Amino acid sequence: MSAEIKLSLKEEQDIAIQAGLQLIPYIGGSLATLYYGTKQEKRFKRLESFYQEFSEYISKSGHQFRGIDEFNKDELVFLIEELNEKVEREHTEAKRDFLKQFLLSTLSQPKGNFDEQRFFLDAVSDMTFLECDILALLRKALDALEVGSIRKDGVEQYAIVGAIGRLKGYGFIRTFTTGMSFGGREDNSLRDGVELTPFGKKFIAYCLN
Repeated sequence: MSAEIKLSLKEEQDIAIQAGLQLIPYIGGSLATLYYGTKQEKRFKRLESFYQEFSEYISKSGHQFRGIDEFNKDELVFLIEELNEKVEREHTEAKRDFLKQFLLSTLSQPKGNFDEQRFFLDAVSDMTFLECDILALLRKALDALEVGSIRKDGVEQYAIVGAIGRLKGYGFIRTFTTGMSFGGREDNSLRDGVELTPFGKKFIAYCLN
């Protein structure tokens, strides 16, 4: 009596991608081997170094966690599974450091808000460095900043406007009108004030410290 083997959606997707790569004339087979061999090796090394570095930090800092029985185990396992997926895919060390901070905060708060934790995990994984830099700038500011005053070398002003829009969508910042110009072609969005929300401050403390 044979048992039916059911592939996960991710496994089916990997098979489809591998088959697609192999269709490329001349180099398809070699390209598929290179991509999947390198991909799996890098993902394993990222996870290995992530937990090794996290463990070393906890040992050196003397940080202590509550007993595992104080956690909702189903929620905790889900968050760690999601975290592992994001660590495997994240190629930058700085973003992996943010994910370590997420893990530290999660393990330090057994009674955390699960929906909020999921939201923070998705957000910190999806955010760009520009968005992180804007949050860091707003955290240091003594007062609200004007959008047009936020600049970064090599970055278009409207890339910053777009990043502010995304951060506003997350609920991490709020914008407000400081003055409007009528006539001419001046963009009033650059005159808006911007500042962190309490939710944004909470996210920074949870993931970006």
